[in-house]
Amino acid sequence: MKTQSFWEATTPQRPEFPPLEGNLDVDVAIIGGGITGITTALQLTDAGKSVAVLEARRVGGGTTGWSTGNLYVPTGAYYHKILDSRDKETMSSVAYARAAALDFIEHQTLQKQIDCHFARRPWYFFTEEENMVSTIEKEVDALQRAGMPIEFTENVPYLNQDGIRIAARMHGQARFHPLRYVLGLATDIAARGCQIYEHTTVFDLKEEKDHCLLKTQHGTVTCRQIVIATHIPIGIHTVQTVAAPHRSYVVAVRLRNDDYPDAYFWQNDTMHKAITTHSTDSMKLDMLMVAGNHHKTGQASHQEYQHYFNELEDYARKHFDVASVEYRWSAQHYRSGDGVPYIGLTHKDAKRTYIATGFYADGLIYGTVAGMLLSDMIVGKDNNWLKAFDATRGTNLATAKTFVKENVNVAAQYLKDTPFSADVKHLSEIAPGEGKTMEIDGEKVAVYRNPNNQLHACSAVCTHMKCIVHWNNAENTWDCPCHGSRFMIDGSVIEGPAIANLEQKQIDVSGEHLIEGEKHRSGQRDINNPIT
Repeated sequence: MKTQSFWEATTPQRPEFPPLEGNLDVDVAIIGGGITGITTALQLTDAGKSVAVLEARRVGGGTTGWSTGNLYVPTGAYYHKILDSRDKETMSSVAYARAAALDFIEHQTLQKQIDCHFARRPWYFFTEEENMVSTIEKEVDALQRAGMPIEFTENVPYLNQDGIRIAARMHGQARFHPLRYVLGLATDIAARGCQIYEHTTVFDLKEEKDHCLLKTQHGTVTCRQIVIATHIPIGIHTVQTVAAPHRSYVVAVRLRNDDYPDAYFWQNDTMHKAITTHSTDSMKLDMLMVAGNHHKTGQASHQEYQHYFNELEDYARKHFDVASVEYRWSAQHYRSGDGVPYIGLTHKDAKRTYIATGFYADGLIYGTVAGMLLSDMIVGKDNNWLKAFDATRGTNLATAKTFVKENVNVAAQYLKDTPFSADVKHLSEIAPGEGKTMEIDGEKVAVYRNPNNQLHACSAVCTHMKCIVHWNNAENTWDCPCHGSRFMIDGSVIEGPAIANLEQKQIDVSGEHLIEGEKHRSGQRDINNPIT
């Protein structure tokens, strides 16, 4: 089954924004047109700043449009762990920032009349495993200490109560259609002077003493501040040593009885699952979703990618009367060292460049928090959240442990490919629909054979830091197991810190040799141009 986001599939019309052609001078340039970038642009436009948003693909077309659409104060990083790694002040700041972001989204939806089906609903947290009871108890205590209205409950609606060991409930959480929301904001700010450019890749940026410079394919942007809202900073950045890339999976199903729970559920068991629904008055968009199964990007076997989806589908069928599976998709997220995102100046010596990363699968809320906080920083407005999210904060014990763990993991990925261990030796070993790495004329090559038996080939060496990419057979992409860069079958960058595309290769099939020719390192994707 082809992967497709429910949100992408149910956004029939979307505004078109042109690519940047020529040079530009603005107050603030924002790299990335997801919820972080567009929220920041909204706030700065409201503050009277001239703003340009530069999006490499489509506005909202990255993680925002491939999320779950859930808005909640609780966080997957857990408040009791934030309390352990930081302090009560930080924990409380995170909780109040998330609550404020939820209110902000509701306000924008009502004020701008965005048709994104925003609705409040309760959140339930429960477990069927005895050894997970203490986690829920500690999390309820932490949220209460942070001033949040959470309570224990003996009833979790729609689910079988027999196996539930303990449960908690928090009212006033929400769900919405994230892509329609972000496109609604983008349409609003574009009409008020914010310049938005799609299909515009930034391949170089530099902070000078009194200004910043960004280079794109067809123009240069001069600005006073840069916001890197690309989920993880592009290029090479120290935060990549502690912000680990992960994939998460979602299946969306229709129910036979049309009885969709108006609530959000977290099942805190060995394999954490999240259950949610999207519904409207017309019932045309009613859908139940099950999310979960996190793993490091690029670090699953070919068989496991499909297994992650199948396991979520099995879970849905076990607990609900499923009529059909309509959509499957996955999304990327980055986890910070101490459970709190990095939002603010990119490093201690920076004066004009800002980042927002480490959202831990909570990007819709944290992206909104980032937009609110970064815009305040840029216009010089005090914000009580700055200390909690400070991207230049020093290393603590939790961050140090994560630094060691993640860099050992990255080192292990390099060692696996030293010497290079190809998946196959000959093209004949690659079946239609498969992608494999192999060595041709001494070069490491990533080769995909499409269902029509045409070959697509590119370098297997990630352009970020030279790790070897792995094939993701669920999404037909090449994923880097080191820092999470992902590429289309033609080598075009999808996401991650990589800036340059994988170099395209041409293969002489008869002799299995590379054909010398034009090298392709940049430009727009063209997945309909097979390399034969």
